[in-house]
Amino acid sequence: MDRNNSVFLPIELIIEILSLLSVKDILRFKCVSKSWNTLTSDSNFIDKHLKASSENPHLTNLSISWYQRQTQTVTWNVVPFPVHRLLKNPSANISSDDFHHMENSSMFVGSCNGLLCFHSWNRGPEPPFKFLHISNPATRTRSQQIEYTFGKDFSFTFGYDASSRTYKIVAFRADQGNSEVKVFNLGDNCWRNIQNFPVVPYNRLDNCMFPRWFNNGVHFCGTINWLALDKSITHINKFVIVSMDLSTETYKQFMLPLGLDEMPIFS
Repeated sequence: MDRNNSVFLPIELIIEILSLLSVKDILRFKCVSKSWNTLTSDSNFIDKHLKASSENPHLTNLSISWYQRQTQTVTWNVVPFPVHRLLKNPSANISSDDFHHMENSSMFVGSCNGLLCFHSWNRGPEPPFKFLHISNPATRTRSQQIEYTFGKDFSFTFGYDASSRTYKIVAFRADQGNSEVKVFNLGDNCWRNIQNFPVVPYNRLDNCMFPRWFNNGVHFCGTINWLALDKSITHINKFVIVSMDLSTETYKQFMLPLGLDEMPIFS
């Protein structure tokens, strides 16, 4: 074979190879050429890489907090660390990353597809304001502040709508059988009111030492799921799962698995 002849690789094979690489390596290969930069920025490639990464998880994110008595604030520092290294050496030293240091008082909302969502507020001398933001530890990027002004009693959760390829933040408030639910779509950058919960999420822990985010909701396959107490079933309190589909923004109810329908120990 003539060494002067270049080796040709079909674009389909290049895509398959690149989709198996880490985010850090892909960011380096973006500099190879304009065509590779365009290829790795394409939404179809991102979905393919995300699917491959989810089948072979290799990253854990450790959140470390410090409580400051003077200001009554909690500071977060998120540290990405490969799982295989942690399994090989459980006592490994984990160095902090100043990029993920949260300057304001912050609370971790949730994670999805390697992205982290935080709720923050300013307690300084300036007028207080509250906002959320999305952080990507792999690319060391952070979204703009997502501000809101609709009240202080809301809890938040975070998930992915695969039908529109959009990440969404769900804000909800539940009090004495009533609820209010809002959705922020990172695609259109605005808050919208949606249908209230058919059954209000269980929040009996609000009045004890445990935090409000005990039942903030769990993201699973494009849905957000809450534990709820249904009082409408023959006047008997019964636990159910309220599931919100992020694509249609509608709800379904499911019975709990057998053996998990008793009252929690903290009730």
